[in-house]
Amino acid sequence: MPDDPVTTGSVPEPASSSANAAGEPLMQLPPPSIPRSRSAGQPLWTFFLTPAAVLLGSLVIAAAVWFASDDEGGSATSGVLAAPGGASSPAPAVTGTTAAGNSTPTDVLDAFLGYAGQLSLNQEAFKQCLGDTESAAVINTHLQRGSQLGVNGTPTFFINNKKIVGAQPSAVFDEVIAAELKGSPTSLDGYSATIKQLAASNPPRFEIVASKVDVSDAFIEGNPAARVMIAEFSDFQCPFCKQWVDATLKRTRAQLGNDVALAFLHFPIVQIHPNAGKASLAAVCAGEQGKFSQMHDILFSRQNEWAKLPSN
Repeated sequence: MPDDPVTTGSVPEPASSSANAAGEPLMQLPPPSIPRSRSAGQPLWTFFLTPAAVLLGSLVIAAAVWFASDDEGGSATSGVLAAPGGASSPAPAVTGTTAAGNSTPTDVLDAFLGYAGQLSLNQEAFKQCLGDTESAAVINTHLQRGSQLGVNGTPTFFINNKKIVGAQPSAVFDEVIAAELKGSPTSLDGYSATIKQLAASNPPRFEIVASKVDVSDAFIEGNPAARVMIAEFSDFQCPFCKQWVDATLKRTRAQLGNDVALAFLHFPIVQIHPNAGKASLAAVCAGEQGKFSQMHDILFSRQNEWAKLPSN
């Protein structure tokens, strides 16, 4: 199964050439450059989320290596997105200003304004939020956090301190959630053969890690103080993330409540998904008006519509 390792630091350590379990070579990215400062009046997403995700203080936090040449490079059952090598420029300015709700959006901003209209959001507040540096800051913070936690593929989940990589079957999530409700196992003893097989894969698709993920700045469905917190690192343009949403999210949501909660953390891989960072911004800004989950669902259900649209 391919995944996309991410490292932190102003200049990432070179990745050694190796191969994954399928024999696919790893490719090293060149050291990322620090982008210029954003000029006054420049649309935020002309600067936002370069391939080396940048905090607003110009701190380079991530560089990726890849296992496949594009979205389809990994197997359809791998359940985790691969990020390609090579650096790319910041996304071009978004200048689309057509009215919200067009049946055929002309650019990505037009599409997102249409979705905002369907959700009855305040359009002016939504557009203003899209240009707010604080909106981008939370996304970059999540990228940095994921990098520090060793997130190297999307989707990646932490159910308390149990790490699950990829769009695994719903039975895997059911088993891990049930085990956490009974007392949070500290070893693989007692888990099914399926979980043990995931743990034995190279790289592991199931791990018991040191601690839970900080979700204090994430959108949470369910009780923020739940005994079981599912922290999901996801990319709105990722096909495997959509696969998990389509196949498992409804079942997972049915378990949410006082004891189980789901937190969404942004991990857009913009090297191959140039609109993913913009989609995260749209979700954050919808969340400012109390409609994060609704925008989340629209972005995934209509991924094929907006994912390939130009930025202007």
